[in-house]
Amino acid sequence: MFIKNFLKKYGLILFLVAAITFLHYSHESHIHELHGVYKLFFFLPIILGGFRGGKIGGLLVSTTVAAAFYPHAFVSECSSCGSTGDKAIELALYFGVGLLTGTLSDHLMNARNQLQHTLEEKSAMEAELMRSTRMAAVGRLSAGLAHEIRNPLASIQGSAEVLADDFDPDHPKGRMMAILQEEAKRLNSVLTRFLEFARSEPGDRRPFDLKNEADAVAEMIGHHPDYSAVTCGVSGTTGKCLAFANQEQIRQVLLNLALNGAAAAGAGGKVDLRVSIAGNSCSCEVSDSGPGFTTEARDNFGTPFFSTKSQGTGLGLATSLKIVQDQGGTLAPGDSGTEGGLVILVLPTLNADLSPAIDQNRL
Repeated sequence: MFIKNFLKKYGLILFLVAAITFLHYSHESHIHELHGVYKLFFFLPIILGGFRGGKIGGLLVSTTVAAAFYPHAFVSECSSCGSTGDKAIELALYFGVGLLTGTLSDHLMNARNQLQHTLEEKSAMEAELMRSTRMAAVGRLSAGLAHEIRNPLASIQGSAEVLADDFDPDHPKGRMMAILQEEAKRLNSVLTRFLEFARSEPGDRRPFDLKNEADAVAEMIGHHPDYSAVTCGVSGTTGKCLAFANQEQIRQVLLNLALNGAAAAGAGGKVDLRVSIAGNSCSCEVSDSGPGFTTEARDNFGTPFFSTKSQGTGLGLATSLKIVQDQGGTLAPGDSGTEGGLVILVLPTLNADLSPAIDQNRL
């Protein structure tokens, strides 16, 4: 593979060096008056080597040319090659042109890489700005809709509860009233998530043990009536993992991630919360034995109103993402390496550089 790549990069250059060297050493086709032209021809492969291989490539080809030119200029008798000083200067020029061309090529490549990196950062910043603008607009819309809908919904739910007292549970109208109450509660739960998404704020930040929160969430999943058949455990560090964030909001995030994992794993499935600490950050990897993320779900991770669930709103994950970002952390899907889903939560520790956020939080 190395030889193949080397020949692909320098094959033409080596051919040019060999061809020009042949003209120097061939007595049949050799014309002494063309010595000056042959020597100038050597600059062509040197320049190509500098552009293709940078400083190293330029010096490599220059060394090859010097090695090919040296016997003809200094060992054999060459009446038209000039004095010893002239030939030494020619060799120095070979190395100088190779070094100069390679250096310019390296600078050009670095400038191109920096430009590419700048363009990628600019695209990422534009995407984040568009996403933040969209999230802010969705938050304002959510708050307005929830306010307008919640009051009449409370009247509907209260009226359904009063009317349900006039019918037995087995009566057809009694069953319809039960459905009405159940759907009203579900709609109220959706409105609550709307408000949580619209009103989420960083809150007070204090150090807390992330592993304790993971243990508490695992216990909640174990006693959850819908997911009691799902095994939920905590692994990772045995010591404390002190994160610096709002403890209640992070528990809400962990619970939402664990519930999503439990729903994906299904009965008999497994959810694992793996807590670890590295440098100035704590992390919790929430993995499940479900089908994992589709490409569409990965691309729309945290997008409001996108959900793979039939009755999902997508606000739970969007709210979790907003909470974590407000806390100075990150939340993103990971690659489990096997089947199943993986979401990685990363939070800063007290040692992390969060002074601007802390000062703003205390104002």
